[in-house]
Amino acid sequence: MTARSDLAGAAVLGLVVVAVVVAAEAWARLGSPRPEWTRKLVHTGGGVACLLFPFFTRSPLLVFGMAAALSLAFVLGGRGGWLRSLHRVERPTHGAEYYPVAISLLFLLARDQPWLYVSSVLVLAVADALAALVGGQYGTLTFEVQDERKSVEGSIAFFLATFLAVHLPTLLMTDLPRATCVLSATLAALLLTGLEIVCLRGTDNLFLPLASFLVLSRMTTQPLSNLVLHNLGLLALTAVLFVVLSRVRLFNPGGAVTFLLFSYATWALGSLAWAAPVFAGFAAYTLGRRFTPGLALGPHRVRTMTRALLPPLLVLILANSTRSYALLFGPYLAASAAVLAFALRPEAARWAPRMLAAALVTVVVLTWPLHRGSLAALVTVMLAATIAVVFEPLLVRLTPAFEPRAEWSAGRFLMSLAAAALVLAAQAGGVPQMWGVTE
Repeated sequence: MTARSDLAGAAVLGLVVVAVVVAAEAWARLGSPRPEWTRKLVHTGGGVACLLFPFFTRSPLLVFGMAAALSLAFVLGGRGGWLRSLHRVERPTHGAEYYPVAISLLFLLARDQPWLYVSSVLVLAVADALAALVGGQYGTLTFEVQDERKSVEGSIAFFLATFLAVHLPTLLMTDLPRATCVLSATLAALLLTGLEIVCLRGTDNLFLPLASFLVLSRMTTQPLSNLVLHNLGLLALTAVLFVVLSRVRLFNPGGAVTFLLFSYATWALGSLAWAAPVFAGFAAYTLGRRFTPGLALGPHRVRTMTRALLPPLLVLILANSTRSYALLFGPYLAASAAVLAFALRPEAARWAPRMLAAALVTVVVLTWPLHRGSLAALVTVMLAATIAVVFEPLLVRLTPAFEPRAEWSAGRFLMSLAAAALVLAAQAGGVPQMWGVTE
């Protein structure tokens, strides 16, 4: 395509998107639709128009420019109150602003694979909107996420729509085997349904399409046996968690889905050696909640679970993206041990040293058959986690902003990351890594 045809194609699609917004705004002002209906008209109509971007233009700059202009217009419209079609919903959300950003990022990431772009945009434009409409209209079986409720009916609608949104482009626009298309679509639908449940305040408009792209780009290159294993593994993990959490109320439904996604990620991005500390820690925390005085908190919700699990997840993502598994396994273990120690620390001070020791033994020692760490590596991880846990109260006293006002404070978050950084610094200073972990 020439620069002139790129500009013409982008202009045509931009006018279509603007026309959709104008139509929704006219409906909101002249009719009496529900606020969610006009919002989803823009959501779906604009998304369907954006499906054509790869076929009308090849310029990421044009798409980024249009996305920036739309995001700015949506922000100003929300503050000025002149975009009723988007900003009349009662729940707090920034989804309208995230939507153009997600489209432009997808366009850049999937430039040479239009089927990935089409699948991911369809998830955003159709599946997400359908879930909201079905849940709002027919949802009777509701569950708590954070400070809002979602419905089983909406989640089922999202799963079915996501399966079709992923399966059809994969089947029709690629030469992948049919079994690969079906299994990839099933796995993507399962994972994205969980992600849609836990995304708050419109962040699903950003994370869902990007997660769809990442899952599909990774899973469609896997052998068929791996796809079968991942689908069965995710279902088995869901069943085990359901049985355990039906007996011990550790998390609310949103928190449980957050932990499920994190547990699967440790296995999918790492290996069983990376997942073992999570499963061991979950078992230790479950027992601790039942038998330790002063530990009966919860059930934990999405934000608490996200803040607690983010430090080890960030280390895992870095290891996966750089393929530095042996280098970063020690920092990952230290962050995981610190998180479990913070979670197990009860109000009774006399129990704190015992629970710290229990966390270190559970995460570091009991998983040794899988990671085969040397004695020096094990001691380094345990010292780093201990330093992080012991010095966290000092950090809180020195910096009032870190004083815990919620179940998981900024101080805990930072000290969990600090435990990982201490191990990394020790390894750079000459402490041998000696981990029997590749991925």
